[in-house]
Amino acid sequence: MFKKPKSSGVTAEIRVRRCYGCGAILQDQDPEEVGYIPPEKFATGEEALCQRCYKLRHYSTMKKTSSIDIDYATILADAKDNEALVVYVLNAFCLTSSLIPSIGKYLSDNVLVVVNKRDILPKNYSEDYIKAYVTKALEKEKIKPLDIILTSSAKEYNIDEIIKEIKAYRNDKSVYFIGAYQVGKSSLINCLLRKYINSTDKMITTSPYPGTTLDVISIPIDDNSYIYDTPGIYNEKSIISFVEPEQVKYIIPRSEIKPEVYQTKDGQSFLFSNLARIDMLSGEKCDITVYKSNDITIDRCKTLKADASFKELAMNKDVVPHTDKVQDIADLDHYDFKVEKEGFYRIRIVGLGFIEFKGIDQEFRIYAPKGVEIFMEETSIVL
Repeated sequence: MFKKPKSSGVTAEIRVRRCYGCGAILQDQDPEEVGYIPPEKFATGEEALCQRCYKLRHYSTMKKTSSIDIDYATILADAKDNEALVVYVLNAFCLTSSLIPSIGKYLSDNVLVVVNKRDILPKNYSEDYIKAYVTKALEKEKIKPLDIILTSSAKEYNIDEIIKEIKAYRNDKSVYFIGAYQVGKSSLINCLLRKYINSTDKMITTSPYPGTTLDVISIPIDDNSYIYDTPGIYNEKSIISFVEPEQVKYIIPRSEIKPEVYQTKDGQSFLFSNLARIDMLSGEKCDITVYKSNDITIDRCKTLKADASFKELAMNKDVVPHTDKVQDIADLDHYDFKVEKEGFYRIRIVGLGFIEFKGIDQEFRIYAPKGVEIFMEETSIVL
């Protein structure tokens, strides 16, 4: 299925160059013909995807769905009826927002879970903890995966392990990749494609899945089976679904995050642009460790001045990320969290990030856009 293209013994002058996605002979003369790549790319002589296959790298422009509607349910039903392998892709940084609500009832037991973007979290962040967290979350959906693999498509971490397990578990059947919006699903497939040779005469295609209106990329594995790259599902409880699309790139980390540690006490506030705010209302002073995109700058101030500072940030459109949907703090909802017993805690603003701290008797107030999920969970030291 997946294997590195082998160079033949023929000379470079007569060697036929093929797209490593669909196998079409590459050419730079006619954009309307199969195998076309731009002349400047063709001239390099490097391995390449034809322009048609290259659309995989622009999957974000394709139709997405905000829930498991009847069209998406049809795709999952086909996968289940055909005993296909489902590869469920999650995001290591935004685990909560990458879990698709109610997905469990649509899946069989033939599910491989891949947690992408491992490279975004600090290297010393516990992988055992990540797997345990995912396992517990999947149990709520009654999903018992064949395995959980941590990976990074950007660093090609554990890619060979994924290929090995897909081969082992698919039993010559098709493979359906599913996942929430912005988990890096298509980037992961692109990474797999770099090790793929199409040995059939079938092409990679992008078209509505039979019986639905949803665009699905079909990648031939052999004469009888395909990899299906399905649309990303929006999590309506994530801040990613609230902000303008051009702001998403600043919220989703693009490189290893650098945790920031702040000492806080009652009467202090932390502003995340005009997207969110954390106030410490009362309790013992403590250190909080903040995990968020390196593109987000935190502004700290006294809570008495926080409303005015927030308003100032909302008016400054040069600050990134930024949303025009929030003009002042009154445009956000707030939730209060009080530590009832001593321990280690995490507060998550779904899609934006999280804070970790040692709790004694603190009380926090968290502001975020309406509909964005915020919750506190007791945890253990993971660093």
